Amino acid sequence: LRYPRLSSFRIRSFGSVNMEQLKKLRGVSGAPIKDCKKALEETEGDMDAALEWMRKQGTLVQGKRADQEASQGLVGLAFEGDDTAALLEISTETDSAARIDMFHTLMEGLAKSLLGEANNKQPLDRSSLEGLAWVSDEKSPTVGDAVAQAVVAIRENIFPRRGVRLSVPGGLVGGYVHNVLKTEVPDVRMGQIGVVVGLEGVPEGKLDDAKALAHKLAMHVAAAKPEFLGKEELSDEQRERQEKLLTDIAMQEGKPEHAIEKMVKGRMNKFYQETCLLEQTYLIYDGEGKAPAIKKLLKTEAERLGASEPLRITAFHSFRLGQ
Repeated sequence: LRYPRLSSFRIRSFGSVNMEQLKKLRGVSGAPIKDCKKALEETEGDMDAALEWMRKQGTLVQGKRADQEASQGLVGLAFEGDDTAALLEISTETDSAARIDMFHTLMEGLAKSLLGEANNKQPLDRSSLEGLAWVSDEKSPTVGDAVAQAVVAIRENIFPRRGVRLSVPGGLVGGYVHNVLKTEVPDVRMGQIGVVVGLEGVPEGKLDDAKALAHKLAMHVAAAKPEFLGKEELSDEQRERQEKLLTDIAMQEGKPEHAIEKMVKGRMNKFYQETCLLEQTYLIYDGEGKAPAIKKLLKTEAERLGASEPLRITAFHSFRLGQ
């Protein structure tokens, strides 16, 4: 009677992989057991090399899934003190993937990486975000590497869509997230719509009142969807293009030539009221009488807070999931 060698049983169960290493790599990477086992086999049990192998495999998985539509995900908002915030969006294929802890941890990590950067006048795109240093832990050198690990574990097309850091030294930053999702990451508010608003000119001792105002202004932005801060942000080309469009419309309506110029001027004012934050009517107004325009609201709120000059909105950013 011949008995099989003990080594043959080891090969059938775990091969050359140490079970403790397997558990450790599983805990570090979050990847499926079979992927962890394969990584350890390919690297002869070297943990660091196994993680690097998995990062490369994650990139391959990303490439294979790159054609998959990623219209789901989350928008996130994180603060650093009263005067700095990061607004970000990470996309994935399904809503269920966006609701798991690993995805939320990825959101948190990207927020920390963004907060460590300089201000961005315009949101950073995918390529710029993936090149940021990953500061949450030592598992990944860049955001792109961290995303690759998440792709391995979640098995979906995941990528950072956009992100922006807004800081107002001497002022404050307010924000709003619509329908905040309950997660285990308290420092990042997550939902499908997120807004940040920078405010300066706040008098000393009135920070809490000003923060409440900034929060309401962010709520207004989420509802009113302004495209510009003020009229001066439109380029001459944008203004001329809109005036030409309105002139063509007036001519098609058969309006007399002598009336077209006045009509276009009135319609341009309406265009500004619809697209420029400072010209919009404040939607969160709960006072008496007619709701004021945002630019007038800033003056009256400054007076209420005891400021010598009107409050000023330095910038705003608004992200709507997938848009």
